[in-house]
Amino acid sequence: MTLIYYSSSIRAEDLPKIDFPNIDKLFHFVEYFILGALLIRAFANSSDKVNFKFILLLSILIASIYGALDEFHQRFVPGRSSDIFDIFSDIIGSLSGAMLSMHKEKNSRAIDKTV
Repeated sequence: MTLIYYSSSIRAEDLPKIDFPNIDKLFHFVEYFILGALLIRAFANSSDKVNFKFILLLSILIASIYGALDEFHQRFVPGRSSDIFDIFSDIIGSLSGAMLSMHKEKNSRAIDKTV
């Protein structure tokens, strides 16, 4: 989350110029994919009894709220702006990362029980 905050604090003029339409949506997706996956891992490893539906919803909610707050923060960075489609990319990325990570956690726990 600190890395996301830091990168969104960089002024627009200091960012590398990439001439590819909507590439920022891909960056948002990847950042929040990683965040969603890490939140699932953190919550899943915090207890022996895991309610996967709860941690999935909690992880997506935390990442989505953080994405919205990050967009609000960008409004105050020179040359940066807030974009609703960036928030959508954040939500889709966090959902994808959280679901993939949850699937991996469930499978690893199933394997551990059979050993």
